[in-house]
Amino acid sequence: MNELIKTSLLIAGGGFIGTLLRFLATECLNKYSAAAFPIGTVVVNLIGCLLIGILAGFFSDRLTSNLFLFLTIGCLGGFTTFSAFAIESQVFIQNGEFLKLTVYISIQVLIGILLAALGYNWMRS
Repeated sequence: MNELIKTSLLIAGGGFIGTLLRFLATECLNKYSAAAFPIGTVVVNLIGCLLIGILAGFFSDRLTSNLFLFLTIGCLGGFTTFSAFAIESQVFIQNGEFLKLTVYISIQVLIGILLAALGYNWMRS
């Protein structure tokens, strides 16, 4: 089998798993959260940031391995969601909820980068 096709199928399988996990996680988190805030998206994106940092640190000398590609591009690519982040931000703008918007963006961007760095450095130490 062509290497590109093999890698593509591997990543697609990971994407299926990650997407399903994201759907289940966000549904559970949003269903049981009393907050009028998209907590599910925040949680999956922050978990994804930590996990990709851990995986990048662990696989730092083999970032093109099939397992790394399956877990990061596939599973975590399906698990995390920039599109939901973008549309939920737009809803805050549309509703004039600029404080919520600022908190929402700040949590995901700043804490997300921090978690990725912590995960990476934890695996490299």
